[in-house]
Amino acid sequence: MRENAETLFVASDDISAALDLLESVEIEVGFDSDDPESIEKAILAVEEAINTRLSGYRGDARVESAILRVKYDFRCAILDQASSDDADHDAISCAHTLH
Repeated sequence: MRENAETLFVASDDISAALDLLESVEIEVGFDSDDPESIEKAILAVEEAINTRLSGYRGDARVESAILRVKYDFRCAILDQASSDDADHDAISCAHTLH
């Protein structure tokens, strides 16, 4: 199957819009840094928010790859925040707004 330039341009615009949405994702979550279940729930909440926000752009391999990267970045940031809060002994931690 051969795609014409117009089809590629539309696909490129969709991918660009999806990537712009991913770059502007800001999610604030709260969690108990001493509770692994709370941390995991925060991670899942972030992933669900990303899935919801990008639902109209799913399917393209480049978009899927970018989504996985952003989810991984959020997961790492939450885990880093949780481990740094261990030294503070705070009961509730709040992850910084993550991009």
